[in-house]
Amino acid sequence: MIDMTIITEAQAKSAGAEAGKNAGSWVIDGNTTIETCRRILAGYNDGDPEIMDMQPSPLSGEHAGSSIPEIFGDPEPTQEIMDAYEQAFSDAYWDTVMEAVAYHLPEDDHTLE
Repeated sequence: MIDMTIITEAQAKSAGAEAGKNAGSWVIDGNTTIETCRRILAGYNDGDPEIMDMQPSPLSGEHAGSSIPEIFGDPEPTQEIMDAYEQAFSDAYWDTVMEAVAYHLPEDDHTLE
């Protein structure tokens, strides 16, 4: 359980960003092909639903099937707190994935534009 019994929006953003970065770090590895990296980059830039659906739910993984109070503690966080967590998760996830994609693509790859 994430200790968020009395959580601020800044704390929710920090926790969401950490979780998103961790989740994003599993997407690209040394076995990922350049073609896959190009496809991810192009799909992300185009908003392709197949690529965008790569992002797990912020409340998936170890927390799948848990209720909001089980994850964030009591009292249940406000919608603003949840939104801050989820947005920070998404931003950090895609930042991490895109950094890894850029690292794996050749520097002269024109798909980076």
